[in-house]
Amino acid sequence: MNPVDSFVAGRKDCDSRPMSSRAVLLLVCLSGLACAGPAVAAETFGLQGGQAALAARAQVEWVEQAQALERRADWSGLLAWGQDWARVDARNPLAWFVQGRALGELGRFDEAIAAYRHNLSLAPGDVLARNNLGNAWRDSGHAHEAMRAYRAAVEIDPDYLPAWQNLGLTFYRVKGQAGVTQALQKLQALDPKLADVWRALAVEYSVTGDARVAREAIRVWRGLSKARRTRMFGILLDEG
Repeated sequence: MNPVDSFVAGRKDCDSRPMSSRAVLLLVCLSGLACAGPAVAAETFGLQGGQAALAARAQVEWVEQAQALERRADWSGLLAWGQDWARVDARNPLAWFVQGRALGELGRFDEAIAAYRHNLSLAPGDVLARNNLGNAWRDSGHAHEAMRAYRAAVEIDPDYLPAWQNLGLTFYRVKGQAGVTQALQKLQALDPKLADVWRALAVEYSVTGDARVAREAIRVWRGLSKARRTRMFGILLDEG
């Protein structure tokens, strides 16, 4: 399972697969971008032939074609499209997000990680890219790095449910039932409210997918101090 924000439906989690429930799409922003009205074409001065044609494409055209390629699961085509996009608009994080999405599906995880990192160097607050970076780390066998990426996503936007689900499922994959129980016992001894939050998010929500459970836990989470949140992640991620 994997909550997934894909490029296809507004870029939600282009690859969150609750760890495979592919259901959420490329940028919630993307839908907005695609409908935002006339886009300003890129300057083509100094470019020749095919380069000029690429540079003249409006943002909406890049987005719509990426969505179409993703819907067809044409990952090689999506990768090539993202590479073309980056050649003419290297500062656009979406061009790198698209490449990460395609590379992850092609099993080229190291390259997917590099693409998502480039995306995040341009847009550090992009929780969708952070979630998908976590997926690439997880799928390449680096679960602890994956959990750190999911943690970063929920710290930026606690309401971003796919990252919570991926964090809970990856934690269970690494620690097993005994590890989940042990973590809850440690949290209970430290701060019962933290134990309740983690139980709701990592156990109840990750298993049932009931968003109401997650939202109530997040409401409590938002009311906690930064120090208390940090203590929770310190226990979960073995950071002391």
